[in-house]
Amino acid sequence: MKTLKSIFKFYINSSIHVALAICALVQITFIKYGISGQFTFILFSFLGAVMAYNYVKYSKISRLYHKRLTKSMKGIRVLTILCCLLFVYFAFKMSINIWLYMAPFIVLTILYAAPVFPDNKNLRSLAGVKIFIIALVWTGMTVLIPLMYVKGSLNLIFLIEMIQRFLFIVVLMLPFEIRDLRYDAVELETVPQKIGVTKTKLFGSILLVIFLLLTIVKDQELSSVEILSTILITTISLFFLWGTDKKQSQYYCSFWVESIPIMWLIIQVILEFLFS
Repeated sequence: MKTLKSIFKFYINSSIHVALAICALVQITFIKYGISGQFTFILFSFLGAVMAYNYVKYSKISRLYHKRLTKSMKGIRVLTILCCLLFVYFAFKMSINIWLYMAPFIVLTILYAAPVFPDNKNLRSLAGVKIFIIALVWTGMTVLIPLMYVKGSLNLIFLIEMIQRFLFIVVLMLPFEIRDLRYDAVELETVPQKIGVTKTKLFGSILLVIFLLLTIVKDQELSSVEILSTILITTISLFFLWGTDKKQSQYYCSFWVESIPIMWLIIQVILEFLFS
């Protein structure tokens, strides 16, 4: 039992779970646009997500305590290095155009953690922008880059999908902001700090309603699968949003909330199977 707990803890702390969530969103994008057989890009996304998240979470820790790293942290470091090496390998398979589209999101990720602003600040510490930067990066990497990788063109439906995905990610970040309310510095001016927990949940609910209604705008591409999957994932997201509290179980956000994109993919696959 202790071994299983250690494996699960490593699975969460090493960012494997959040990377799978990102891959799920990438695959959802491919399914919505009728694209299959993109395993290389999904693997590329997984490697990049593990590398980026562990850089953001642990770069400072590794610098300060590299001589006294725990066994778990050493494992995370090894995993991150392996992912980095494989990421570089797959990077050479990507076109220059893809890298040009990815560049702004890579820069945002670096600036999110690197103290390059005055007073040793980074983007993460700037007031009121944290979740919106995360949502922008996730949207770019799970909608824009996958579709440019395959199709290389944009249209109105694509832009609506981008807006929907951005709103969805912002809502997923709100439970984390509520969880961290006790620990975040006042200067961060997070959404719950500015408007309180209940109004944050109302704010998230409004975003989910917009997320749902935007599906109707895509009338040219609309299908019963998309309508049902959007309704179901909106309901699930509302459930977890309103179930969030300042005091919550250890893995409520880091496992269950981050599992919502994976749930969405499962719903999408099941519905595609049933309606095919």
